[in-house]
Amino acid sequence: MKGSKGLRTPLPIFMDVPPGRRYVRSFIFSRRVNAPFARFHLLVRFLLVICISIVQLRAIDVARPDPLAAALLSLLSLAMFLGSGMHSRVARIYVLLTIPTLISLFSTWIVFNPVLGRVTLLEAPVYSGHLDLGISTWFLLWLGLTLGYFLWTRKVILGLVLAALFTFIGSHFLPLSAWTFAQVPFFHPLTLLVSDHGLLIALTKVIGYSGLIFSTIALVVSSRDAELIGALRQLRVPQPVIFFISTVFRALDLALVDYQTIHQAQLARAINARPRSFLRQLSDLASISVPLIAVMIRRSGEIGDALMARGYRINQVTNDFYETQPWSVMDWSAIVLCLLLFYLSLGTHFNLTALLWPAILV
Repeated sequence: MKGSKGLRTPLPIFMDVPPGRRYVRSFIFSRRVNAPFARFHLLVRFLLVICISIVQLRAIDVARPDPLAAALLSLLSLAMFLGSGMHSRVARIYVLLTIPTLISLFSTWIVFNPVLGRVTLLEAPVYSGHLDLGISTWFLLWLGLTLGYFLWTRKVILGLVLAALFTFIGSHFLPLSAWTFAQVPFFHPLTLLVSDHGLLIALTKVIGYSGLIFSTIALVVSSRDAELIGALRQLRVPQPVIFFISTVFRALDLALVDYQTIHQAQLARAINARPRSFLRQLSDLASISVPLIAVMIRRSGEIGDALMARGYRINQVTNDFYETQPWSVMDWSAIVLCLLLFYLSLGTHFNLTALLWPAILV
């Protein structure tokens, strides 16, 4: 592009961050500009996460679990997560949300997937295989405690939890009268069986899925829409597809900004001035979604009008003004690692635990 004096003006640099900025917007939230994991090419990051995930799924196989390999890959995923440039406060929130998910995964596997082993650590019946239709004294106590807590505090959720916890513990120490009217067969009996081999499989799955979560979050947080567009142009993807994908991610970015604006407006109107119950917090989310959807609909119309005003057509030839990110030595080194992981995922099964610690798998 030439100016009035015949000088060539430089094209805009979309992948470079403006000077002075420490954070840049990614697909979700924002990341630091100099994040180590973000220095890799987007395609390399994507291939690395895919290869790690495939090998991780092979390491947590029930038939041949490999806890040492799962732990090693999880440490690599954790390093990617820490190097994604996420804000420390957001990273702590993700870790706190991951912990109950992994605990529920561990408990669900232990309860619903009994595995025999050399040593049985715990064996207890959990469910008899039928439902008893009737009424008991403890049920009446639970109902009375829940109703009394509601009349005292006008809250429901916490009263249900406290009453259920009280009756569950009390019924095990003090059996009271119960009247059964009928029994209905449902599902099959469940027995809580915890063996050494079952515990090993459950721990391996928890370690493996934690690595999958961290690597996926690292990929999403470290990626930007400009990098995605540049990668698609390097892959010679048709222009209509690139334009559609870039518009979707641009709309997502605008939706996040609109959400923050609406949330700040509600805070300015003292929406959180008083303690609010869980149901009221859900209603607050609904009150945010209505204006957010309205703003998104208005923005879609504005984008369409802007495209028509500039004479855009879906089949027209456009200038390739989005630059592409060159490949570096670090990217090629990561590709070598991806090839090694791909061979481990599809080649001969390599069990690191059986090689270094065979006694644990006997």
